[in-house]
Amino acid sequence: MTTTQHARTVFHVATRDGKWVVTREHHPDGEFDSFETKDEAVTRARSEARKQLPSQVKVHRADGTLENEFTYGADPYPPRG
Repeated sequence: MTTTQHARTVFHVATRDGKWVVTREHHPDGEFDSFETKDEAVTRARSEARKQLPSQVKVHRADGTLENEFTYGADPYPPRG
């Protein structure tokens, strides 16, 4: 059996059932509380990401498209120029 290690923890902020939720990639139990506002969800996601370096927060718009990203710690996938 092979274990896959992910280079960083990735959190997503997106809408679900009219609420903003924070989820963690590759974890079936990765959903945190739901929030009334996007700002509350982003604050929670960024707080969790700072505890699990290296990490990234991907903030989605209500339509699901990517709006913003925040990366914490040494980025294992830095931008290439």
